[in-house]
Amino acid sequence: MLLKFRFSNFRSFRTEQELSLVASRLAGSGERIFSPPGLGEQVLPVAAIYGANASGKTAVIKAFEFMANAVWSSHTQWQPGQRIPVEPFAGDDTALPSEFSVDFLLDGIRHQYGFVANSQAILREWLYVYPKSKRQLWFERAEGVPISFGTKMPGENKVIEGLVRKNSLFLSAAAQNNHEALSPVYEWFAESESFELGHDARRGRPFGAMLRAAQFCQSESDRATIARLLAQADLGIAELNVGETEEMKNMRGILESLHSELPSEYSLPETRKMVSLLHRVGNRTVSFRAEQESSGTLAYLALLGPVVSFLRNGGILLVDELDASLHPLMAVQIIRLFSSPATNPRSAQLIFNTHDTNLLSSGDLRRDQIWFTEKDSTGSSHLYPLTDFKPRRQENLENGYLQGRYGAIPFIHPDYLTGNAGGNGEKS
Repeated sequence: MLLKFRFSNFRSFRTEQELSLVASRLAGSGERIFSPPGLGEQVLPVAAIYGANASGKTAVIKAFEFMANAVWSSHTQWQPGQRIPVEPFAGDDTALPSEFSVDFLLDGIRHQYGFVANSQAILREWLYVYPKSKRQLWFERAEGVPISFGTKMPGENKVIEGLVRKNSLFLSAAAQNNHEALSPVYEWFAESESFELGHDARRGRPFGAMLRAAQFCQSESDRATIARLLAQADLGIAELNVGETEEMKNMRGILESLHSELPSEYSLPETRKMVSLLHRVGNRTVSFRAEQESSGTLAYLALLGPVVSFLRNGGILLVDELDASLHPLMAVQIIRLFSSPATNPRSAQLIFNTHDTNLLSSGDLRRDQIWFTEKDSTGSSHLYPLTDFKPRRQENLENGYLQGRYGAIPFIHPDYLTGNAGGNGEKS
């Protein structure tokens, strides 16, 4: 369970930023937050990020994605001597390093893990654990000196230290070598996923959306859940099927007929299944081809697979552009699934960015679940919570946001639309 995420010098963010999912002491909405035993704080299941275009909303998600990818793959996929693919603040010519850290709950115990990196090396890396709220050092790493290991961390730490390259994380190397104490920390990062809503629909690849959706329908219970949520969305969908399309079957038949004439080392491609949707048309049900489905249907179907998976298994789902091709009421439904203990028994968390201001007035987001991004005059982005403005419980948040009360909206001079804006500030 994520508590706090901090990062600095990444994409449009120069200074340190913090996204906190620790609940504020707000009245009401207590049923929509987690209360982990022994933590002493309550935790939010959902966080929403608003802001103007190019203000840094996506960069927040990409920062967490970079950190998770570094943990997953720096030891196995980053080659010796390869540049670390970090993206520092574009306007900064001082070559400052980038920093990433998380506070999270694992097996009921608070952990804090982080690292500092530039394009050449991991400069620092650390892990602290807080059993009974008392900090224990597990390891600290600094460039050019041996790693310091705490007495409470078991394992062949010195052996693994010898395997760590300057451009890979100790945590990544330890997990790949079955470090018993650190593998659960690695798995915590593995239980997160970034998802760009409407990706295939916007790029004209409905076939890809249907193929990916089929991956989340392997179990009958998941398939039934996705089908039920589709039916409830009033999309006119009566049923969801998973299998090979006629085109795929015909192609496989042709390949099988030619197989005996092909070289012996040639193998038939793996059978790939895809989703097909049956729509109600009058008194009949009709199966639509992928290219016949609307962008909204494709986007919702693509999102439901990860949503159902995370609700069943737990973890952190980060969604870029939750409003892409999606009706506001569908977005509300996703938020409610994560906010209800009945549908989210594993305490999964949803972090998303959006332009959909209807969510601000829906009553489904607490005031401490709303965040904003805004660029200053130097082009540097800043992330800040709505609670900085101390809004009243009954305040109309949608109107307040659109009126610029909280910042994070584009300010467009009306005269620029007609080309009449001049340097003297006078209207013509």
